[in-house]
Amino acid sequence: MTGSWKQLLVVALCALAVIVGADLFFSRVAPVRHLREVEDGVADLQRLNPDTLVLGSSHARTLHVLGQELARRTEGRQTLVAVPLENGKIVPYEWLLEHKLKPLVDQVDGSGRPVKSRLRRFVLITEWWDTCPQDAGVLDWNLPARAWTAGDFVKDVADEGITPFNRNYLQNRLRRIFNDSSLVFDRTQQTIVWMTVDLLRHKSLALSPEAEQAKVDRWQALVTNGIHCIGNPAQMQAMDQIVKFAEQRKLEMTILLFPRKPLTLTDQARSTTLPQFAKLMQDFAAARGVRLIDLTTTSPMGDGDFMDDFDHINPAGNAKFAAWALDHDFRFLLEPPPAPTMTTSK
Repeated sequence: MTGSWKQLLVVALCALAVIVGADLFFSRVAPVRHLREVEDGVADLQRLNPDTLVLGSSHARTLHVLGQELARRTEGRQTLVAVPLENGKIVPYEWLLEHKLKPLVDQVDGSGRPVKSRLRRFVLITEWWDTCPQDAGVLDWNLPARAWTAGDFVKDVADEGITPFNRNYLQNRLRRIFNDSSLVFDRTQQTIVWMTVDLLRHKSLALSPEAEQAKVDRWQALVTNGIHCIGNPAQMQAMDQIVKFAEQRKLEMTILLFPRKPLTLTDQARSTTLPQFAKLMQDFAAARGVRLIDLTTTSPMGDGDFMDDFDHINPAGNAKFAAWALDHDFRFLLEPPPAPTMTTSK
C-alpha cells in the first residue's frame, strides 16, 4: 500500500471514529426512542393467531401495552395484536388494512381453513384529527415512511421516479437499519441541536415557562379549530370501508376515541369540536352496529400521564391505562365473543 493510500485510510478511520464518538455522545443528550411501528405489528400478525386485531395511529402503541396486560390476566387465553401507523388519518388506515393486513387475515391453510382462526374482534383507534383532510398538496407521507415494503417502493419508483413522497421510504429504512443511532434518528426529529445548546449552557432541558405556555396555546388552538375540518368525506368513506372489512369477516368491531391530554382542551373545544366529533362517531357507529367507546375525556389519564409531545401516553401512563381499561370499558376483551362462522372475503 502506497503512502497516499495509507494516509487516506488513516483519515477515513479518524473520520469514522469522530462520527461514532459523536453518535455515542449525542445518544446521551438525545436518546433514541425505540417505537413500535407497522412492520412490528405486521410481523406479530404473521406469526400469531390473535383474538383481537387493533389498528390506529401511534396511539395504538398504548393498546399494545393493553394487549400485554390482557395476555397476562388471561394467561394467554385472549391475545391482541396492535398495528400503529404514525401520523394517523383514516385513508392511510384503510390502505394499510387493504394491502398489508387483509392478506394475512384472509390467509387459509392447505385444507382451506382460516389461518387466523381465533380472530374475532377488530378495534379501530381514532380521534377528531383523523377525520380532517390532509392539507392542500400534502400526501399521506406516513404510508411510504411506515407502511410500505421494498416492493411498494420499487413499484412507485417505476411509475413516478424518485420523488419527495417515495423518498420517505428510504429515509425510514435508514432509521430502522441504524436503529440505535441518534444522528440518523435526528434527521427527522431535529432535537439534538437545541438540547446540546441547553446542555452546554448548563440549562435544564425542560422548556421555559414561556415556551411551555406557547406549546399549550398551539395545542389548544389546534383542537379548538378542529371544529372546521372534522368529518371529511374522503376520511369517512375510508372508515366505512374499514367497517365493511370487519362485517365481511364477521368480526366484532369497536371504535375507540382515544384519550386526550386535558391541558390541550379549552372550554370552547369541550363544547364544540369534541361533542360534535363524538356525535358524528355515535351516529356513524349506531348506523352500522359498531360498538363505540369514547374515552376522549372520561379516562383517568391526567396531564402527567402524557409525554412531552402532549399527544402520546408515557410508559407509566400506558400501564395505568391498560389496567384501568381492562377493569372498565375494555373488560369485554377478557372473554371471547360468541364464535361466528368465519368467512373469507376475496
